[in-house]
Amino acid sequence: MKIGLFGFGHLGKIHFKCLKVSDFHIQGIYDPEYYDQANHEGVPFFTSHEKLFDEVEACIIASTTSTHYELVKMAIEKGVHVFVEKPMTQTLNQANKLIKLLKEKPELITMVGFVERYNPTFKYIKSHIDNPRFMEVHRLSTFSNRGLDVSVVFDLMIHDLDLILNLKAESIIDIKATGVKLITDSLDICNVRLEFSDFSVANITASRMSMKNLRKFRVFQKDSYISMDLNKKEAQVINLSDVKLQDSMRVPSEKIEKYFTLKSSGTLKGNAILDELNVFYNSIVNGKQTASSMFNALKTTKLADEIETIALQSANIM
Repeated sequence: MKIGLFGFGHLGKIHFKCLKVSDFHIQGIYDPEYYDQANHEGVPFFTSHEKLFDEVEACIIASTTSTHYELVKMAIEKGVHVFVEKPMTQTLNQANKLIKLLKEKPELITMVGFVERYNPTFKYIKSHIDNPRFMEVHRLSTFSNRGLDVSVVFDLMIHDLDLILNLKAESIIDIKATGVKLITDSLDICNVRLEFSDFSVANITASRMSMKNLRKFRVFQKDSYISMDLNKKEAQVINLSDVKLQDSMRVPSEKIEKYFTLKSSGTLKGNAILDELNVFYNSIVNGKQTASSMFNALKTTKLADEIETIALQSANIM
């Protein structure tokens, strides 16, 4: 299956390596930054995105977010299956326009690159999740020139919003968000508290102004505590019980007779981007939409837009 790669920056190069070992055939690359380069590892650079779209059945759009709308729009109009990196568009209005176009082309398979769904750590803990009551998430990143055409909500936090919506079916009844602009004209730090209809809560912090990279996701539910380190690909599951079980230990308190068992994943292995590209390929072959199709990703985009709007109110006061 012929595929075109649009964007050859940091993510584009990662996609290229993964595509080389996938079932796709890379027909060509388009990135105006490489207009004077003939090819890369035998794969030609195209000087026109229109010409590359004409030669492929599917595409990977890993260019800057500000270019996503026009590239996805052209892919849809030309009948090309689309994998677009998150966020799928720069604005909610653009996303709504693309969804309207896609409704006229139901045969097209789409996928948004919510790569954390395929992180081996998330895959490991998902079967342990059962009606989470409180979720605490920190996604902190050192400053980078990448992703500055959107706020930290659309650049970083959107990953965790996708995971949370993947874990919670209940509707959101309240959103409280605050944000700060530190170095760019958009939000660089944001904290949000989401309350669901079952009164469970998710508290999420995202920053692109940290001294270190951190991706921690903690889940508290009845009789268990689950911790993920999405960077290190490690997870821990702690289960509580009123009775002593094999390998369980007593909670260190004379007044509380409860026992806990600790299960650690160790360092997990896996290539999340390659996994999601394989899902994209198989979805095209089977003619079945992906779980993170643009239709499904619209819900996450709407939530990110609402959080950004609320957080900007606090940021503009400062």
